[in-house]
Amino acid sequence: MQAKRVATLKAHVAPLYALARGRSAETLFSAGGDRVVAEWDLDKAATLPFGIRTEATIYSLLNIDDRILIIGTNRGSMHVVDLETSQEIRHLKLHDQGVFHLVYCAKHKRVYAGSADGSLSVWEADQWSLLWHLRPGRGKIRRIALDASEEKVAVACGDGSILVLETENNRERYRIDGHEEGANSVAFLPNGNLISGGKDAHLRIWDAENHFILLTQVPAHNFAIYDILIAPNGKWLATASRDKTVKLWDIDLKEKPVRLDRKMYEGHTHSVNCLCFLEGPNLLASCSDDRSICLWEISA
Repeated sequence: MQAKRVATLKAHVAPLYALARGRSAETLFSAGGDRVVAEWDLDKAATLPFGIRTEATIYSLLNIDDRILIIGTNRGSMHVVDLETSQEIRHLKLHDQGVFHLVYCAKHKRVYAGSADGSLSVWEADQWSLLWHLRPGRGKIRRIALDASEEKVAVACGDGSILVLETENNRERYRIDGHEEGANSVAFLPNGNLISGGKDAHLRIWDAENHFILLTQVPAHNFAIYDILIAPNGKWLATASRDKTVKLWDIDLKEKPVRLDRKMYEGHTHSVNCLCFLEGPNLLASCSDDRSICLWEISA
């Protein structure tokens, strides 16, 4: 596997925490501590006229079918924006603390929101009514993941547990003792198994066909793992960490990863907080506390 940095995007004036696909395959949304959602033209490496300012730091972004953008803030607010008009159509306020992650379940037309207050909210994505408000574990909920069938949703909790729920009725199916110091990230692999990353800097793979028992674990980074992203082609994955690096792995974690750092690849100088795939499997975006976005071209 090979990678090279093809661009560094700089316009924000505070740490960046969230990325999402823009209104087309050639654009990207970014947001963070400066309370602004920017949209980037990737060909020109420049911002577009689109821009939204919120009342608070932005922790999460969710683009639904290039029609709706949901913005989660550190005050617990969720702003629902019509991308055609750039107008806010709903302001959802339920959580007491920041909304760390947002996921859309197309099968049931629902949005899942995970919060620092330790709760998970589930919203109907047409009328924006609240369907469930759950407290599945203890500690902050930093990441949520859907499996390919959208029948299961996994929730990474600050107490180290990982919960697997049914999307049909959000009933708990499994509770995994994932990471002793807190589970920060989670994703489903193409074969249905679950991969998680923790504050302990380890990656672990869990067997979905055998009650999610532990299959594999590797010491992956030097500090907490904040994001895990599976490549669209299903052959490799990327991880982001507080240790200032992005790493590229084969899907089974059996080979030595490619370490995208500052020294060898002109990468980030501070914590890497979020990842986003663009233009199929070849372009990866990462954002950081250093206020920049790096674009990586991947050959795998």
